[in-house]
Amino acid sequence: MKEQAGKTPPEAREKLKNIKKAKEGNLDMKEGVDLGNINDFELSFQEKAQTILEKIINFIIEDGEIQVINNEEVNKIVLGIKTSNPGVLIGRHGHTLDALQYIVNIIANKEIEEPERKKIIVDIEGYKERREDIVSKYAHEKAEIVKKTGKKIALCYMNAVERRIVHLVLQEEPRIVTYSEGTEPFRKVIIAPKENENNTEE
Repeated sequence: MKEQAGKTPPEAREKLKNIKKAKEGNLDMKEGVDLGNINDFELSFQEKAQTILEKIINFIIEDGEIQVINNEEVNKIVLGIKTSNPGVLIGRHGHTLDALQYIVNIIANKEIEEPERKKIIVDIEGYKERREDIVSKYAHEKAEIVKKTGKKIALCYMNAVERRIVHLVLQEEPRIVTYSEGTEPFRKVIIAPKENENNTEE
């Protein structure tokens, strides 16, 4: 399941490492990123989310532009990033993009009680939709191999969203079963013949 990734400039590499460390809980991302007194301004949740994402993106690259893709759902906002080098912010298999989304959600929802929190989706030029198609095709290809050989196959490491896609697209297959193994960020889906059935997990 190959994807083309943009070449990361040397000056951005350390900043991207910090983004990923922040998602893993090993670094306070606010160190080095000037968010200002984000909670002191009378901003709507959407404006707050946009501002946070914009400041983090500008910390990494110089030409990032934030756009609102969808704000019509009550509990979800979709923000898009437009840049000349999307591969830098997407990362391998979308891991950098996942980390950016995670951090923006944590910071934007920090002062908000659980029932009132909103989910922020961060995308880059339709990457997530394309990625869903890639994962679905990949899952079907591996499922065919399992049916032909009768042997289970471990897919590459995936995040929870991608694992769920695999489980959903293959759930109607009568001869195979899917389940997940491992711990984050090295958790992966196993596709196995029906007789080797295990509990399906995310």
